[in-house]
Order: sequence, then C-alpha cells, then structure tokens
Amino acid sequence: MSAEIRKQRLSRLNLVFVRSPIYFVTACTQNCRNILATPAIHETFLRFGQEGPSHGAWIGAYVLMPDHLHLFVATDDEQIAISAWMKSLKNTISKMLRENGVAPPHWQKHSSITCFGVVSHIQKSGTMFAKTQCGRASFQRLRIGRMWERFSH
Repeated sequence: MSAEIRKQRLSRLNLVFVRSPIYFVTACTQNCRNILATPAIHETFLRFGQEGPSHGAWIGAYVLMPDHLHLFVATDDEQIAISAWMKSLKNTISKMLRENGVAPPHWQKHSSITCFGVVSHIQKSGTMFAKTQCGRASFQRLRIGRMWERFSH
C-alpha cells in the first residue's frame, strides 16, 4: 500500500470518532424490581444530572420508570467514557436505594447504549453493551420523541 493510499484511508477516522457523542441509554433493574419510581430516586437522579456538566456529561430527555430508565446523554469523550459515566449513575442510584433499605443487587449486568454516530459496529466491554448506528437519528425516527412528556418523572 502506498503512502498516499494510506493517508486517504486514515483521513476517514474523523468520521468514525465523534468528539461529543449523544447516547440513548436504557438501564434495567435486577429481576425487573419496581424500585426506581420514588421521589428520593428521582431527586438523586436530578442531582446527578445537575452535577454532570462538571464531569463532562449532559443529560437530556429521560424517562424514569419503576423498573428501568431511558435517557439521552451527551459526553465529552476527553473527560469521561460512557462506561464510566454509566457505572457512576448506577452507583449513585444504588447508594440511595441502600440508604432506603433496598437490598442489592439493583441492576442488570448489561445496559443498552446506542450512540448516534456515523459507524455501524457492535462492541462488548465488561458489563456494557454499546452499539453505534449508521447515520444521524432523531427522536421521531426512534418513535419516542415525546414519550417523556407522559410521565411525571
């Protein structure tokens, strides 16, 4: 392979890596336990979200259900990896659950994370499942655009 061809191939990497990707995250409780729909958990989640920008994470629309949560989050990949952010979110909520007398384990081992980028591939890493989809996606394409408006928290 010539140096010129190699240079052309490497120039495509700026399409592969997005500086501040947006993720759609789903996390489910262990055995579908109804432990998340409480004011204390919602307040803990809101505090976590408000502290996020100082750590390189911005939570957008979310739905907190009794046994799982859905949310959009943008991260600064130079400050925090999505796997580290997800671990921190689960640990923060688990701490509040333990304080309220809910015995662990609280979470399923795998969470679903969809990144809106330009590359299509699947990665598995420890307890994280990450999937990137080709092209840009919108709330409407996912058919959940206004779902969060139907729930109080």
